[in-house]
Amino acid sequence: MMNLRIKAIITSVVIIAALLVLAKAPALAQDTTGTMNRSSPGYSGAPGTANPAAAAAVDDATLKRTARAYLKVQQISENERNALNGASGDASRQSLAQQAESKKIAAVKAEGLRPQQYNQVLALVQSDKSLAQRFLSYVDQSS
Repeated sequence: MMNLRIKAIITSVVIIAALLVLAKAPALAQDTTGTMNRSSPGYSGAPGTANPAAAAAVDDATLKRTARAYLKVQQISENERNALNGASGDASRQSLAQQAESKKIAAVKAEGLRPQQYNQVLALVQSDKSLAQRFLSYVDQSS
């Protein structure tokens, strides 16, 4: 039961992180060739590997704020899906999506996090099992 819940939350985290990344894609830090380099935050040296030093750098306060922001973003996403189901026309749907995106960013900022920081923490949660368990405990406490 817990594994199913972890998978569901991680899936939601990935989707939300992807949405936030796509919204802020032009502002992402890149070197002059447009690729990630060794000095880029989160660079691990190998694709798909976790960065243990970065995971250790996530303190409990940041993880708690991320969990609270995650719950808010998840609720905004659910409301957006419901609104999009009732929307007619592409312009209406695009407007609803833009409003929801602004609300998500505001929710993250309201918890004292930058969107990039929120995305980084969620990526670490996805790649580090012990961090994921701590994150889930904070999600449970906040809900």
